[in-house]
Amino acid sequence: MNNTLRNFYMNESEREAVKLFLLENLKELAWDRAFKNETVEGIYEAKELIERSFNKLDELYGKIDVVIINNSR
Repeated sequence: MNNTLRNFYMNESEREAVKLFLLENLKELAWDRAFKNETVEGIYEAKELIERSFNKLDELYGKIDVVIINNSR
């Protein structure tokens, strides 16, 4: 599973498309429930979970740019 997640993370356009898809569907669900006067309880927590999950991917697989200074001449 780690390789699959790493590959997913490294494909930035795919990763951002999936994140946007999840958040947009959650927003649509919230609007639908609100207009039906149903509870939207839990929607905020679901949004936070999505954000937290993608932040965790950043922590696990994020690129760390290392600057190497070469002072030799």
